[in-house]
Amino acid sequence: MENCAFKTGDRVKRKVYSGAYGIVKDVREETVGSTGDTREKAIIVKVLWDNGTLSYFDPSALEAAK
Repeated sequence: MENCAFKTGDRVKRKVYSGAYGIVKDVREETVGSTGDTREKAIIVKVLWDNGTLSYFDPSALEAAK
C-alpha cells in the first residue's frame, strides 16, 4: 500500500505506550463504509507483539522501533 509507512517484517511499537514491541505481520486495506457503501477504505496493520498477542492497528497509532 502506497499510503502506509510499514511493511511486513518491520519492527514497531505503539506511539502512546512504551515498552511493547512487535513485528508487522500483514498490511491490508479494508472497507469501512456502512449501509453498503464500499468506496471508503482504511489501512489495517496486523502486529504480532513480543508477548505473543496479535493486534490490528491504524498505521497512525504505530511508530518504527529504533
